[in-house]
Amino acid sequence: MAYLRAAVDALGRGPSMEVRGVSKVYETAPVEVDGDQPDYLNRVVDLECGVSAVELLRFCQGVEAALGRERKGEKAPRTVDVDVLLFGNEEIDEPDFGVPHRGIPRAFNLVGLADLDPDLYIPGRGAVGDLLASADLTGIREFGKGV
Repeated sequence: MAYLRAAVDALGRGPSMEVRGVSKVYETAPVEVDGDQPDYLNRVVDLECGVSAVELLRFCQGVEAALGRERKGEKAPRTVDVDVLLFGNEEIDEPDFGVPHRGIPRAFNLVGLADLDPDLYIPGRGAVGDLLASADLTGIREFGKGV
C-alpha cells in the first residue's frame, strides 16, 4: 500500500500535474505472469496534466524507477507499475505505447475507472459502466474488506 501512496504523491508533484481523484484500492490475484507472485494492489488515478501523453508515460516510468522498479520482463514481479490508461480522448497505437492502454478491458482497471466516473467513454470501446457490466469480477476485492 505504501508504494501506491508514494506513486500517487509523486504523480501530484509532476510537472503541470494535479491529482483530481483516486479510486478505491482493489486486490487481485496475478494473471498472465511468470512464476508465483503475491496478489496485486490496483488503484486508478485521475490526473490533470499539461504535458503530452508520451511525456506523461516517461514521467510514470521515472516514478516507477524512483520507487525501486526493476524491468526484468513484462510478466515479472514488480514493486510498482504506473500505466497511462487514458489520455483524454486521444488514441495512440505505437509498438511500445498504446492509449487507451491495451489492458484497459481488464476488470481491475474498469472497477477503478468506474469509481471515478462510470459514464467515462473509452475511445473505441464504450462507457466504463457498460464494459464493467459484462466484465468477470472474479478474484477482485476491495482492499481491506476481506473476501
